[in-house]
Amino acid sequence: MGLRRLFYKREIPGPSVDLSGVIIPNPVGLVSGYDHNARLFHLSANCMYGFIGIGPVEAEATTLKNVIASLQDHPTDARINAVLSHRPTSHGEDSIIEDYNFGFSMLYDFCDMFTIDTSISYSDASTPLRDIALLKDVLNSMLQLRMCYQTYRPIIVKVRPEIPESSLDELLDFARLSGIDAICVSSGPSTVATVKKIKDKTLGRYPIVGCVDVLRKEDCAALKKAGATLIAGGLSFMHYGPGNTKRIIKYLTTIK
Repeated sequence: MGLRRLFYKREIPGPSVDLSGVIIPNPVGLVSGYDHNARLFHLSANCMYGFIGIGPVEAEATTLKNVIASLQDHPTDARINAVLSHRPTSHGEDSIIEDYNFGFSMLYDFCDMFTIDTSISYSDASTPLRDIALLKDVLNSMLQLRMCYQTYRPIIVKVRPEIPESSLDELLDFARLSGIDAICVSSGPSTVATVKKIKDKTLGRYPIVGCVDVLRKEDCAALKKAGATLIAGGLSFMHYGPGNTKRIIKYLTTIK
């Protein structure tokens, strides 16, 4: 514990970002995939991330209870972004919608924002939520459920950078009209171009989260210039040391 405190400061540097009323300490965060059951997120927070992705969290009662217990045991100033997933055994629209509603409602009071990830599959070669019609049904159900709570939690949709143009246009139209709070673009060779495309299509008025495999200041700067409001990446202290996140945050303040 002493060594960890020596290398990682607990204070999270700014500048902060306001995402639909949720104040994120800074625009640089950790992508999901490293911490499926929220067992290590509190250690990641010591690396100065403004937000931390947990999951993908499957809509299974025991898993969700364990995640909630861990979140209660380890409070952090970083914002928690829960990436939800349906169970691999769920088939059919009704079952998938029920799974997302269950995970969303169970974690609502313990997380700061939620992401529905359509970019990859967690169970097999197919990804049901790449069906825009099903995705809309899932999101509409979650949006209606959100109205039952007094506290507002942003909902983010994550897409792959190679999403077809027609699907992207349909999703952006739906997102802006329905109340989806941001679009996230997963990491890939064309991520920067897709972020720029979304910025242009929305006239720079819609929040975008851009993802990179490893947080490097050059890649983060490219995403910010393209129009990313928030930037999420993989663990970088193994490559660039424990102060890398702070250096990136400081460097991004110089990018207009």
